[in-house]
Amino acid sequence: MLAEEYRDFFVGASGATGALIGLLFVAISLAPRDDQPPTARTAFRTRSSAALLVFTNALVLSLAALVPGDDLGWWCIACSAGVLAFSLATLRSAIAERRRTPRELRSFGLVAALLVIVAFELRTGIRLVRDAADPGAGRTLCYLVIADLAVGIARAWQLASMRDTGLLASLRTLARGEPTDPETPPTDRPDRQPDS
Repeated sequence: MLAEEYRDFFVGASGATGALIGLLFVAISLAPRDDQPPTARTAFRTRSSAALLVFTNALVLSLAALVPGDDLGWWCIACSAGVLAFSLATLRSAIAERRRTPRELRSFGLVAALLVIVAFELRTGIRLVRDAADPGAGRTLCYLVIADLAVGIARAWQLASMRDTGLLASLRTLARGEPTDPETPPTDRPDRQPDS
């Protein structure tokens, strides 16, 4: 069982995560999907699933940390296995999408972030199984919950505009101007005249 000093953090994290999950469900239910091309629908499903996954991961870990006398290490190991399975499925989809669209790299960044979470979560779980009161593992678990929330918010924000909002994409936008829709080639944009 983690030290009592972490209790307030996990109470706050579970409340915030529950609210974020509720907002995610509202955003998903209100998003138009019928008029989107298949690649946009696939990106929408991947981003919404990833956001729900990391929010659920943070919620489960936060609630499990509040159960008196519970062995949190096994919860961490089980949650890391779930995130790993989703990461591998997303990686398989990303490789298939890369074959169809060679410039498509967004899903690989998501997979990398999830694998970092898996590595730290699995290591923390093993440490907590060995010593349930390990203060370093408790602190790492707090940071893992924060990382889950950060990744989930980033994925949910991408759902709002269905475009890449990462650091590199933002720098490209600043350098080149507003990016084109991924489904529309640059030469088909109405504000550009075809070359004569």
